[in-house]
Amino acid sequence: MEVEISDTGHGIPQGVMARLFEPFFTTKEGKGGLGLGLSVVYGIVKRHQGTIDVASEVGRGTTVTVGLPGGVTEAIITGLQATPGAE
Repeated sequence: MEVEISDTGHGIPQGVMARLFEPFFTTKEGKGGLGLGLSVVYGIVKRHQGTIDVASEVGRGTTVTVGLPGGVTEAIITGLQATPGAE
């Protein structure tokens, strides 16, 4: 399964792209960000033998693509179906 999420925002500068998944890296100093969110996502995706790719162009936007192998996808769907109210 592959999920692609895109926006037409400001885009991410190359210097930030190089550090995007580093733990505690943030561009929100003093604004409440700890810099752990993308690092955690990266770890979860890799732990499930998945892929995560970020393509960005300053002034045009960003696309994040997450790929997970079939067995993981089936487990997620099964878990959602077993969760009350998850329809």
